[in-house]
Amino acid sequence: MNVVVRPLALAAAGLVVVLSAACSTAPPAASPGASGSANLSPLANSDWQLTQIAGRPLPSGAAVTLLFSVLKAGGFSGCNQFTVNYKTEDTGLRFGPVAGTRISCGEATDTFETAYYAGLDAITHWKIANDVLTLTTATGEERLVYGRMAPATVEGPWNVTGANNGNGAVSSVPVGVGASISFLPDGTVEGFGGCNNFNGGYSVDESSIAIGPLLAQLKACGEPGDTFERQLLTALEAATTWSVTAGALDLRDDSGAQQVSATTAIGH
Repeated sequence: MNVVVRPLALAAAGLVVVLSAACSTAPPAASPGASGSANLSPLANSDWQLTQIAGRPLPSGAAVTLLFSVLKAGGFSGCNQFTVNYKTEDTGLRFGPVAGTRISCGEATDTFETAYYAGLDAITHWKIANDVLTLTTATGEERLVYGRMAPATVEGPWNVTGANNGNGAVSSVPVGVGASISFLPDGTVEGFGGCNNFNGGYSVDESSIAIGPLLAQLKACGEPGDTFERQLLTALEAATTWSVTAGALDLRDDSGAQQVSATTAIGH
């Protein structure tokens, strides 16, 4: 599979704004990933395109998406990019406040976006059948209906942007140091840690990942590259869950702590 790259950056307008009030009913479950991979939402790492809202088809030319990562959802609402927390328990689903860019695209599109955000806020349940995701309200109304998009994948090349330093924090790649990872379709992973090349194996399913053991060359390049490389290799082997959103790879451990962050190298 090819890496799916989706533009979800919230910097387009240079302004982030809360667009809807918090849900009036408390979400039914703890944040996905907070208690380990066993508690991951079944919606994690699935991507959807809106086909109906309140029983009506979308306006001609409208392309509205809802992309679920392990911890958040987001997408494109017709004019603006948005992000939103979500929580699931069985077939229950609640969204938190929506935040996103604040561009105006005309009265008709702006009115549609407002209705879409209000629709997300009203959702209480979800179901999937035949690659169709249906989101319903507490009264059973099928408010939002989506078709499945091509799934996200870890396969492909990534530029590392940060690694867990082993002290409860993620360190950015030091200035003057470059690191990269490539997940190959045959189950092998290779990369450059900042000083040495490394390789090994990996296995992955819808939300979980196992990497390693990793083997690397032993050349020393001096600080800060040597320390960062050791941290990166340790963090990769500690990762147990993955998510890809807007061309950004997020690897975390069973506790939900971020281990590695990276951005797609495709097109860069």
